[in-house]
Order: sequence, then C-alpha cells, then structure tokens
Amino acid sequence: MTGRRNVAEPRRTGGLAVVLRRLYLAASELHPGILFALLLAHMATSHVALRLAGEADLRSPIAFIYWYATTASTVGYGDLSPKGDAGRLFAAFWVMPGAIALFTTAIARTFAGLSQRWRRRRLGLGDYRAMRGHVVLIGHEPARTARMVAELAADGRRDIVLVATEELPGDDPAFRYVRAGSLTAPADLHRAGIATAARIVVYATTDAETLAATLAVTALNDDAHIVCFLRDGDTARLLHAHCPAVEVVLTPTVELVVKALSDPGSSHLLAQLASHTDTGATLYACRADGGGGYDEVAGRLRERGAVLVASCPAGANTPRFDLDRRIVDGDRLFYVAKERLSS
Repeated sequence: MTGRRNVAEPRRTGGLAVVLRRLYLAASELHPGILFALLLAHMATSHVALRLAGEADLRSPIAFIYWYATTASTVGYGDLSPKGDAGRLFAAFWVMPGAIALFTTAIARTFAGLSQRWRRRRLGLGDYRAMRGHVVLIGHEPARTARMVAELAADGRRDIVLVATEELPGDDPAFRYVRAGSLTAPADLHRAGIATAARIVVYATTDAETLAATLAVTALNDDAHIVCFLRDGDTARLLHAHCPAVEVVLTPTVELVVKALSDPGSSHLLAQLASHTDTGATLYACRADGGGGYDEVAGRLRERGAVLVASCPAGANTPRFDLDRRIVDGDRLFYVAKERLSS
C-alpha cells in the first residue's frame, strides 16, 4: 500500500505543477481571463472594505459600480465619493492605484488586440470561416479583379473575400483579403470561408492554375454556384466532364467577336447587359414564382418593368429561348431590367 502511494504522489505533484505553471504564465502575460478575474477581485474587496468603513453612499452595488468606473477611468464626476477618513485613505491607497492600473491595462490590451487583428487582415492572414453566403474570388489580376469587385458591389454584393498568392498593397474596404501559398491550399481556402460561400469565382493567371483551383474548390463546397474563366476550349470541356455543375466562361469568346463583326454595335449592347455599373438595363435571373405559358410569364414580368429573355429548367445551366415551352414554378428566368426585381 505504501509503495502505491509513493508512486501516485509524483503524478499528483506533477499535475499540480503543470496547473500552477499555466496559471503563472497566464498571469504573467495578463491573459484576458486573469485580467477579468483580477478586476472582479479588486472590485469585490473594495466594495466590502468601503462598506466596513461605513461609506453609506457607496453601499448600493449600482452606486459602487458607477463610482468605481468613474474612478478607474479617471473621469471622477465627484457626485459620489468616500466621506470618512478611513474610506478616503482606502480609496487613495487601494482603489485608485488598482482600478486605474487594471483599467488602463484592459484598454491597452483591447487596442493591441484590435491592432493585431487589423494588421493580420491587412497582411492577408485573416480568418473568415464564420462568414455565410458570401462571394469568394480566387485569383487576382489587377484590372479585371478591380472591375469584377466593382460589378459585384453594384449588384449589392458586399461580403467579398479575395484569395490571392501575391501581397496586395493597402487595405481595400471593398473586399476582405486572404493571402494564400497557392490557390489550391485547403487551409487558405478554408480561411476564406470557402465551405460556406454562396458564390465562387475562379480566375487565375493560367488555365492550368484555374483548373486546379476549381477542382480544389469543388472538393470543399459542392453547394455554391461556381464560375470559372478559361481561355482554352479543350480545358473547358475537360472541366465540364469532371464538374458539370461548374459554369465555365471562355474569355474572350469567339462568338462575341463574330457577333460584333456581323451586327455592328452588338458588342456594346452585350457589354451593357452584362454590367451592373452601366446606366442602362442589365441582364438578371430569378426563380419563377408560378408557372404558365411564355407569354403569360412574360406579361407578369413586363408589369414589373422587366423583359423576359429566356428560361431554364430548374437544376439545368443552359437557358433556352423557346416561345412554346411552358414555364413551371421554380424554373430560372432571365430578364432585362434597369434593376434587379425584388422577390
């Protein structure tokens, strides 16, 4: 029995030593929990001592907290204060030094934490996993990315996270920035909140990088609407074969160039329909609220100031201009209007 106790004692001692060491480190670093505990302890001892000193004005907890806060912040309105000699001496040698020291330490730590958080965000080290339903842009090309952010902002998208491999200067308020080691790094994509994003755009410097990043994104989020920009048709077909739900945009598309040659001015019209910053009408999409024939649904939209252009069956990604097709509830409608229709 004695041998067993001797074996167990070092373990208990070792466990106690670990706890004491952790407490010492937390206290020496003024951990927020330790700082809060010290503040409560100082307030409690001050309240009890002032009650014992007969300070009737500070007996009420509300009155005491108010006086303690004004004293700690050095505001000192003077409407409440100790009246007796004992209370005044206690306030001078215990309350004021302790309260002011704890208050200034808490303020300094708070601003230091905010400054560190701002600095991390500015360097692209922020963590946005808590965001929901936001837009993530993967890849950075100065001119195109700036225009893309402007278009998203004009369309009412304010929660935008940009993932880039290079360091971006300044702190652009239009988007949050995540600097990644690569556009396929899961840890960096998770910091961008990729798993909870509603819309994701992939546009890297090369098609190979765009393809790899798109595959990495689809592995982490299969619910978001994902759009990627590619330059090569073969790469686009390869991606569609593996990820049919991803919407691929070929830039610049041959069809747009030929259309501009055949029908002069059409390129400007198509650019206007695609832009939210233009003063003219823009192409939008919404879910059909109720079915009916094409003319019937188009008439309901026209009453709301919109022109129906095409429809797309629910779950599909290819719009169709079919005047004979009957539209059912839940189909996607593509319409042209000066602003997005309210749901």
